[in-house]
Amino acid sequence: MISRSISLIYILLVSVMGIQAQNRTSLPQDSTITMQDLKPNINYSKSDPFYQPLREKPGWALMSSAIVPGAGQAANKKWIRAGAYFLAELVLIGVHVKSFYDAKAEQRKYKKFANNNWSVVTYAKWLVEYHDQNALDNRNPYIDDLENELSGVKASYNPDEDWNNVDLELLRNVERNTPFVYPDQVGDINFSHVMPNYGSQQYYELISKYYQFGPGWNDFNAQYQLPWDGTAMPNNFFMGSRLAEDFNDSYRLAGNMISLLILNHIVSAFDAFLTVKAKKSRLEAETNFLNPTRTISFKFHF
Repeated sequence: MISRSISLIYILLVSVMGIQAQNRTSLPQDSTITMQDLKPNINYSKSDPFYQPLREKPGWALMSSAIVPGAGQAANKKWIRAGAYFLAELVLIGVHVKSFYDAKAEQRKYKKFANNNWSVVTYAKWLVEYHDQNALDNRNPYIDDLENELSGVKASYNPDEDWNNVDLELLRNVERNTPFVYPDQVGDINFSHVMPNYGSQQYYELISKYYQFGPGWNDFNAQYQLPWDGTAMPNNFFMGSRLAEDFNDSYRLAGNMISLLILNHIVSAFDAFLTVKAKKSRLEAETNFLNPTRTISFKFHF
């Protein structure tokens, strides 16, 4: 009995020692774990760039170039076209900003010139004299009221002061009932415009555009018949016209730049769209080698 137990123990010991020997031979000689072993094994060279959709999807390319002209072309390595659209964007924005600020400065210059050289009092007093010189008093029921209002009033060429001395609605009624008097006859039509509110865009436009307002300039020579050719207009009238034309031209140029900016976005967007479509569109030749006639079929992908 004892000898049998000793035999079993011996067998168990031999088995354990064999398993341990086998494990030692299966383990690598250097089983040390380093930090490098713990890093994830990621192949970054195979990851797509963030702009990959702009290369593969025409709609994405269109939207990107619609927002930033040239973006879709740059994503597809069309560098010349991308640079052309982006440079055009910068130039157009620069011209727009400069023209807009030039227009603002020129408009302030014109307003200052008009405020210092045109007076509603001078214009209204001329209307009274105009009626007297051409015997029109009986044709205008409002002229006497205007004459009484202006009695003893002198033009200061200070708009805030002069405009407080003239009843604008009364002045407009006089204008509505004032006929044009030409050097050779009294016209059948009345003045074409009435005085706008002071400071309005229309006010500054009319006083240097229509001859009926020419007598309001401080260098107007007393004349009570107005030729159609504008020969009676003073120098300041034409100076005001030039100044007004300058800032209007600058505003128009700024507006044209906006139109060209929109066009640049549209053209760039569709160019990017077609660029991706053309890259996706490829000609495939499939040769059926099993067919003795070697049929070739062509497929276009759009």
